Amino acid sequence: MDGLQVLKAFVRALEMGSFSAVGRELGTSQSTVSKQIATLEESLGVQLFARTTRRLNPTAEALELHEHVRQLLDAIDTIRAGAPRPDAVPRGPLRLTAPTSLGRALIVPHVPEFLRRYPEVTLDIVLTDRVTDLVEEGFELAIRAGNLPSSTMIARSLGLIELTLVGAPALFEGRRAPETPVDLADWNCLIYTGLKTPGRWEFESEHGRQVADVQGGMRSNDLDAIFDLCLNGVGIAALPDWMVSGPVKSGRLRPILGDYYLIPLPVNIVYPQTRFLTLRARCFIDFIIDALRPGGARIP
Repeated sequence: MDGLQVLKAFVRALEMGSFSAVGRELGTSQSTVSKQIATLEESLGVQLFARTTRRLNPTAEALELHEHVRQLLDAIDTIRAGAPRPDAVPRGPLRLTAPTSLGRALIVPHVPEFLRRYPEVTLDIVLTDRVTDLVEEGFELAIRAGNLPSSTMIARSLGLIELTLVGAPALFEGRRAPETPVDLADWNCLIYTGLKTPGRWEFESEHGRQVADVQGGMRSNDLDAIFDLCLNGVGIAALPDWMVSGPVKSGRLRPILGDYYLIPLPVNIVYPQTRFLTLRARCFIDFIIDALRPGGARIP
């Protein structure tokens, strides 16, 4: 029995929770996968899965083993990818995560072309505004917006997100709109908590850099929720240009503080320094950089 196939079956069984799903992905049968796992359990002398009628539940031993085996398989993929072989093509599952709105607007539209170019890669994209632990949760790559904290992650720049300060026209009826960042202290501001310093809005102007520590009755880690509330006149929000360009053109949102520019947010694709980068991951990084920054242009 092929030892590498056994290890691949184990890793995917833990990640997918189904022998039959693993069989379909690896081009074999459910019974073959079951036998492979049983062989591995026998050779290790431990139980790796508690089997139920609905799902495979990994044991503590399986969870401990998983990361080591995943790193081994990634290392093998890396070595194979570096060899001058005609069949060194990216293949296998690539699991990555991205912030919800950013992922929908800037990553998902490019998925069809990526899959067309690399048909042997399967993408598992988790969109969440929660900061994930890549190693613990089994992600190869993550896309992060905002300044990165010091960590063991390796980062590649994807560009910058331009931001605009906006509010619904009804919000300013009978009241003068803010004219400087200082004026924001008198307004209800909608605060996105998915950044390192939520509630701190930084501006550039001909008068230099200014910082406004804003307050408001609504904070959320969901940028779409902030956008919806802003459209409904609840408060002022700092939102990406890709979200507000349409509503600004149609008059549903009004840009404010025109003489002050919110400092753009950097966007990076990151991966653990301790993990071998597979060929499929390297191909995705190169592809998405080209897709988002043609000619070095900023993210729209």
